[in-house]
Amino acid sequence: MWKPLRLMPIRTNFDFLGKRIHSLVLSTAVNIAALVLVFTVGFNFGIDFLGGIAIEARSNKGPASLAAIRATTSGLGVGEVTLQEFGNVETVLVRVQRQDPGPACVGNAGKLLTAAMGDGWGLRPATGGLGGELEVVAPQPLNDERRVAVARTIAVNDAQVARGTGATSRVLMTPEQQAEWCQQVAIRLVAAALGGDYDIRRTETVGPKIGAELMRTGIIAVIITMLGIAAYVWFRYEWQFAVGALIAVTHDVLTTVGFFVITQLEFNLAALAAVLTVAGYSVNDTVVVFDRVRENMRRYKKMSLVGMLNVSVNETLARTIMTSGTVFMAMAALALFAGPVLHSFSYAMLWGVIVGTYSSIWVANASLVYLNLRPERLRPDDDANPTATAARP
Repeated sequence: MWKPLRLMPIRTNFDFLGKRIHSLVLSTAVNIAALVLVFTVGFNFGIDFLGGIAIEARSNKGPASLAAIRATTSGLGVGEVTLQEFGNVETVLVRVQRQDPGPACVGNAGKLLTAAMGDGWGLRPATGGLGGELEVVAPQPLNDERRVAVARTIAVNDAQVARGTGATSRVLMTPEQQAEWCQQVAIRLVAAALGGDYDIRRTETVGPKIGAELMRTGIIAVIITMLGIAAYVWFRYEWQFAVGALIAVTHDVLTTVGFFVITQLEFNLAALAAVLTVAGYSVNDTVVVFDRVRENMRRYKKMSLVGMLNVSVNETLARTIMTSGTVFMAMAALALFAGPVLHSFSYAMLWGVIVGTYSSIWVANASLVYLNLRPERLRPDDDANPTATAARP
């Protein structure tokens, strides 16, 4: 018969809670440092929150030259451009600031038109009509063929270029449409500057209003998640457990936020999802230990609280280590093979597994000591309900 493989001893006797003061001092210092970094250094926000344009380009001729791309894009007239190697040396992520509608945007579209159609072609704001309308100036009458070519060159629909027989025509659009159109002009301008040496693999544009809304709803989601977790634990256990779980989750969220500030990993929607997942993982681990704590409070009523917490943590240690280890390996595989798009999520989860395990052992349980938890304060219903106890790992 095969014997089950045991990577952890069945019984351990580590004095975890004996180091509770050191751990709480360390955790408090780390959390304060994280808050200071958030307000002094700040996040490396992605365009999800900041707004702007992201262009992922892959070189067809070996490693991408960031210096050459920087020199090319700096004179395009599209404002601030940042470059970042993206996953490998051939791929580069070009981020361009949000384009404002106006003369600069129209001038950039005119450059595209002149480059594609030749000298004599141009674009300028139209007089009269809607504020977003433009006027195409051509050296020859604009027949249907030339009208379609103009539309495709400046990234508008064919129907937006008015029909006519003269050498000028209007591009019909509202100011709101022009605001979005300017982003497409910038993308085409950058793509043209990169030339045939690069393949454009992905483009994204996000408006500043959407970014602000995502930021606001993201913060609300994190707060509601933490309060919901505290309410669940309070309903399930005594209030000391709820406060202890809330402290542990707050610790994990703050340290994960600090992790993003220190590493300057891009903070985008995937990163926000990672923060929420870390909160969920942390409370899951904490509840397992709390279940054993409450069970042992009924079993060892004469034992000191610190001694009983140590027993509970040691009894669940094998389960905690095995669960954390398997989650860590899954996240490591995601970090290694899922590509740079998921780096923010996978790296944050790797960090979250470590701090979540740490907080469930030290922060949550140490909080119970200072919240004056006592066996006699267990609700009578808990003693009468045997199903409330957790199965042993």
